[in-house]
Amino acid sequence: MNQNLWGVAAADSPQCGRMAVSHSVKERTISENSLIILLQGLQGQVTTVDLRDESVARGRIDNVDAFMNIRLANVTYTDRWGHQVELDDLFVTGRNVRYVHIPDDVNITATIEQQLQAIHRVRNFGGKGQGRREFPSKKYK
Repeated sequence: MNQNLWGVAAADSPQCGRMAVSHSVKERTISENSLIILLQGLQGQVTTVDLRDESVARGRIDNVDAFMNIRLANVTYTDRWGHQVELDDLFVTGRNVRYVHIPDDVNITATIEQQLQAIHRVRNFGGKGQGRREFPSKKYK
């Protein structure tokens, strides 16, 4: 099924390739300084995403990047007229997300703290004085 629904691409759509997990400094900084980090902590959870065009997608979150692009699996997509479609995979661009429902069993504070720790582990890999520095010090002042 190759449906392209206003900002949403079905799994076999050519514009919907697998998103690689990016560890760029820019994406980590954006995530760390916004509530996108909470959405990234919801990976593996089943939730509902309301879209700007009044449609709804319910499925398991596979990936969320720093720009709030969301990849869902095992999705029930309901358009604004109530027609439902079952999809294996769905990619929603961040600009089309209106609201993400946080499951009741999620501890928001703990989820944010876990995600921040994961970012800091990546940032400080190698321990003290070892490994590559994310922000190299200036040699010449």
